[in-house]
Amino acid sequence: MAALAAIALAHALTAAQVVVDESGLIVPQFDSAARFHEEVARSRWSASPMEYVDGASSAVLRHPYTIAHAAEDGELFVASFTLNHVVRLRWISGRRAQYKVFVKGRELDGPVGMALESGELFVASFTNDVVLRVNASDGALLGRIGDENTLDCPEGIAIGPDSRLYVASFLLPHLSVFERQSGAYLGKFGSIGVPRALTEPSPWAPKMPGPPTLAGAEDLAFDLRGDVHVTAYYSSAIYKFNGTSGALEYTYGKGLVHGPVGCACDPQSGDIFVSSYRDSKVLRFTSDGQFVGVAAGVESEHDAARAGGATAARGSRRARTISSPSGLAFADDGTLWVASYATGAVTRFNSSFGGGRTFWRVTD
Repeated sequence: MAALAAIALAHALTAAQVVVDESGLIVPQFDSAARFHEEVARSRWSASPMEYVDGASSAVLRHPYTIAHAAEDGELFVASFTLNHVVRLRWISGRRAQYKVFVKGRELDGPVGMALESGELFVASFTNDVVLRVNASDGALLGRIGDENTLDCPEGIAIGPDSRLYVASFLLPHLSVFERQSGAYLGKFGSIGVPRALTEPSPWAPKMPGPPTLAGAEDLAFDLRGDVHVTAYYSSAIYKFNGTSGALEYTYGKGLVHGPVGCACDPQSGDIFVSSYRDSKVLRFTSDGQFVGVAAGVESEHDAARAGGATAARGSRRARTISSPSGLAFADDGTLWVASYATGAVTRFNSSFGGGRTFWRVTD
């Protein structure tokens, strides 16, 4: 995450209008920056301060980090890391997009992970070590979960099969577990660290391989069997923990993922999808860690060119569809949503078609 924050500064966007591909949305032009600053309240906590309006720009969406899909109405919640707010996005008749800034305030400092459950939205606030519990309908702040003693730069969050809240902190080698309603801290889950020996080992003793290092935890997802998969940015691997005992079962994806960030389980196949930030791909694995293939993006420019002809052209278009992917979210029908952190794009991928349609993209 610290690496992405530095990248954010390098890719800072000026206020700009949304552009869409030929099959995308029809968006009217307006002074989005002025609209944004007029509409958003300055109070400590602002819930639904705007009505839905057409279009979007870098004034309201910059560096989208995560996406949460509301199954009830099909709308999306998008967390903008550098603008410290969550945007709610909806489509009109499949051709027009509308958005509003859903929640913002001083409590929300670097929003990252999100989870929806029973009409409530949980948002991880990276800088101030807290998860906010919000009414998903009106944005009312319902409670705060965690503190600097239980969280350290929280990022990914998920609701487990046991209805508890699981949080991955970027600077901790384990998950933190909370009671979802009361916010009570229930303890650590999935720790892979080992205490240092009280005495130094004998210098002639054979060196034993140490445990894998969970460095830079980004996101987590429960698979259909209830086991937990955690992406680790600096380890460039995915860690699978037993959902009951918390024991580390194995790591996978090493050498395939480069800076893994987002993680999501396909509700239909049960496969795990992981965003590979540094090479702009989304990779697909079975829940047992077996590599299936590239779900979005292309292997490389060389591979696309080698394919030749129309295949290379399709690969080139797909490569441009996502860039520096971060958050992933599935709809119940298998539709995959991908947030491109550096370019401000939200892209939809049909479960049965390799291409994607960029519905919302902010550009210079």
